[in-house]
Amino acid sequence: MATTQKWTRGSVDTALSTELNSLANNSNAVKSSAFSPTSSEYTMAEVELYVTFGSVPTANTGLSVWFLREVDDSNYEDGSASITPTRNPDVVFGIRATTNAQRIIKTCLLPPGNFKPLIRNDGTGQALSASGNVLKIRPFTLQSVT
Repeated sequence: MATTQKWTRGSVDTALSTELNSLANNSNAVKSSAFSPTSSEYTMAEVELYVTFGSVPTANTGLSVWFLREVDDSNYEDGSASITPTRNPDVVFGIRATTNAQRIIKTCLLPPGNFKPLIRNDGTGQALSASGNVLKIRPFTLQSVT
């Protein structure tokens, strides 16, 4: 019997929502609880950002996302509302200079174990709108099927 491979998607999780409301320029928002994929087999994810701005953001800027990792199930790497991680972001969403809603989907690697998503309004020059902004994560992995 032949073996083929297919991408298997997990459940969509809202990683950040109300934390993004009115997120100021050059400010961070972090999820207080850990994101834990439903299966340890997930290695990648589709990450969706849906945002609007009340005023036009600066062109060629964006929002950066870090997955704050842990190695012992309790101590997460540095990052908070007031601390921006020093390592490169896991995902960067470039944004358009418009007040229209923007929906951007990126594919990225997932860290093993639990993590806390942190997002930074990175130099857009404007705050996000007061409501309706969301960051979602849908994990997926490649599986063999016979």
